[in-house]
Formats: sequence, C-alpha cells, structure tokens
Amino acid sequence: MGKKFQVLPSDWSPIATVRCGYQSSGRREDGQYVEHDVVPHLCHIEMTYACNEKCIFCYNPERAKLGDLSAIDGLVRSVAESQIPHVYLIGGEPSLLPVEKLNEYIDLLSEHSSVTIVTNGLRQLKGISRNLACFGVPIHGANAETHEFLNQSKGSFSKTLDTIRHYVSEGHDVRCIPVLTGYNYDQMYEIIALAASLGMESIYVDRYEDGGIGAVNSQGHHLKPTSEQFGIAVGQIIQAKHDFSIFGGRVGFGTAIPYCLDERMITEGITSNCGVGTYFCAINPKGEFRMCNQSQLVFGTLPDEPIEVIWNKPALDIFRDLSWVSEPCKSCELLLDCTGGCKVDANCSDKFCIDYSVRGLSKPVAELVQKVEHRKPSEMYPVRYRIFRPNRYMKLTTRYPQKFLVTRYQTVKLDETALELAQAILSGAVINEQALIVQFAERVSEHEVRLFVSKMVQVEAIDLIGEV
Repeated sequence: MGKKFQVLPSDWSPIATVRCGYQSSGRREDGQYVEHDVVPHLCHIEMTYACNEKCIFCYNPERAKLGDLSAIDGLVRSVAESQIPHVYLIGGEPSLLPVEKLNEYIDLLSEHSSVTIVTNGLRQLKGISRNLACFGVPIHGANAETHEFLNQSKGSFSKTLDTIRHYVSEGHDVRCIPVLTGYNYDQMYEIIALAASLGMESIYVDRYEDGGIGAVNSQGHHLKPTSEQFGIAVGQIIQAKHDFSIFGGRVGFGTAIPYCLDERMITEGITSNCGVGTYFCAINPKGEFRMCNQSQLVFGTLPDEPIEVIWNKPALDIFRDLSWVSEPCKSCELLLDCTGGCKVDANCSDKFCIDYSVRGLSKPVAELVQKVEHRKPSEMYPVRYRIFRPNRYMKLTTRYPQKFLVTRYQTVKLDETALELAQAILSGAVINEQALIVQFAERVSEHEVRLFVSKMVQVEAIDLIGEV
C-alpha cells in the first residue's frame, strides 16, 4: 500500500479528564467481580506530553511543552514510596528529559521496582543508569515509508534503528513495541525479523485503539485493522514466533484483545490482558490517577494521595463490578479471564465498554473455553540439583499484607512459606538447591522446594550456574 508522507492537522484532542465518584449498586447476580491485589503491579508515569514525533495513532490528548520537572519529581517520589513492582517511564517522549534527571528517577524507583523506559528512539540516551531493566522502542514498519508515515517524522526510521543498535551494544534489554494498524498489518513478520536482526529481547504488538489524538485522526485514516487484516497479522506473528527462536517465545500482543477474535492467540500462547482494574494504572503529567492511559476517569491525584489509597477506593468498582459489560461478553464463561478485550476507546472513554471488535458477535464456543482452561504450564525439575544465584533484578516487596516477588518482567504474589524461601535465596550470593532443601526440610518437602526453584527460574528471579 503506497503511503504519501503528510503532516496531519491534529495535535490535540478535545477529550478532557473527569473525576469519578461512582458508587456501585452491588455485585452481579452471578457474583462475578474483578478481584485485585492491594496495589497495582504496573504503573505508567506519563511524565510529559511533549514529543518529538507526530504519530497519527497517539493516544495522548495533546502534544505539549516539557513541563515543570519539580512536579515530575513529586510524582516519581510518590510512586517510589508506594513500592509499585513495575514502573514504566513514558510520555509523550521521556528522552526529552535530561539523562541526569532520568537516571535520578531510575535509581530511586529501582530500589523497589523494575523500571522500563518507553521511547521512540529518535534521541539516544547516552550514559543511562545500569539499574534500568528495559527499553521499549517501537518499529512501526518494515521500511522507512511505513514507519515514517505512521509517526510523521522524516528520517526517524534509520535513527530509531541506530538507537536500538546502540542500546543493545550497551547490554540493555530492548523490547520492540509496534502499533498494529490498518497500514502495517501485513508487515508484522518483517518487523519481527528486523527486531531479531537487531538483537532485541522480545516483541509485543499493541493493536491500535481509538484514543486521544489518534481518535481525531482516525476519522480520515483507516487506523483500526479490520477483522481480516487482524487475522493476517496474527498469522504473521505466529509464524515469526516459530521462526525466530532468538526471542525464546517472547512474541505476542501487549494490549488486550478478545480471545474469541482469533482462537490461534490461545493455542499459540500470544494472548494478553491489559490489567485495567486488576494490576495496572496510569498517572498523567498532572498526577491524575486513571485505570488506563486512554481513560478519562480520574480517581485521585498524586502526590496528594498515595497509589495504594486511590487503588482501593470504592469508585473503582465502576469497572470492577462489571456493570458496564454487554453481550456477547456479559454471559461469556471467559469474562473474568478475557474481560472483553480493550475496555476503553474514544467512543466510550468516560466509561468502560467491551472491545469494539466483538460488539455484536456471538460468544465463544465451548472448545475455546476448554483451550483456555488447559493452558497451565507443566511442573517439573531436573534430576540433578541446581546451583544458582539471585538475579540482579530480583526484589521482594513486603510492606503490604500481600507480599510480592518482583523480577525484571514479572510480579509473583507469595505466601508465607514462599516468602521465606525467596528471602533465603535473596540473602545468598550462590545457592545450592540441595542446601535449600535441607534448610527447609522440617516444613517443606523436597518436591515443593524444587518446584519453587523451577518457578523462580521461569520468572527469571534466579540465574542458573550449574548442577551437582
């Protein structure tokens, strides 16, 4: 598809935030409710709406000037004090902030959190802190024509690739995060191949949703992929997942998509749920707390209130009580697993709604439900005992009634025994699995300890050194 480079008129969306004072009328008759932990596992800090690109699909409400850094300081300190397991520093474009300031934020947050920076790669961040867990950098097209049409920035394709090469050469994990649209749906395989050639760590595709500036531009551009286009993209993503073993299976979707849209997402393990109301929140440059980057609804303001207080307000039941759910999702057996795909778009951004792609469809067939129910990983461990050490990103969050293991990319809730096992591992430089078994022999069976170690390997909490 030919793409003519053009400057689009809209850098602003009329959508404003709205304070939410919702009071639930009660649970559904079937008792279903979106359960949540005491704090979100992931927080996006939108530090600025300033940006050096003009992506036509951008969900930010505006492109503004770089704001008061002292205000950002307060937001970062507040999030750090709440010890949220995973924090993304995003924008706008975070690379517009001084590297020294970004390093200050990374080092403060990384005491208790795994920190990722999401950047367009137009500017290279030289001398970034080694405490950073990951860079997220998008490649929106397999070529300059597509990439630069979507971000409206001439010369950006080669600059972004150079930035990725630089970060990889510096030893950083770099994740590829393209936005799937009606323009690049047939380039997913080539984008993933390009990411593999650059040495990127993983690739997670975000499907375009109407929001902010993108919703305004969407009126004149076919940004939403059609069902047919989405199917083509899924096929290419699956093929690339099989072909590029360098990713270790870390290929899939990064945004919520209804499971029933394409059952191959389940069978191939590339489904995703966005975590709205269950483990995710977003903070805009004003400190306004929302359950989604694209949502208008504000439930409190940082640093006036800490995240853990806002997160547990009854007003968040506007999502969690599922009163907003319509058919076909309302009576679907997979509702609590899938939660209707993307819950927010510009057509219902002052509330929640089921994904635009399934409105009017029939509910999933029984076979699809069974496929979801049988996705549990196998439990196993090797014959020989393992020697390992704590991964440098392994952390424990113990300030709340619920205790969490935090790794580079995952959060795991721990019971009392699991916490003690994790503390024993974290306190040692090098650990022999057999010694760990002996230490807990009176309370935990060898089988359970070894399964726990396997789980720690799976979530990359420990680094294997060898076997004995």
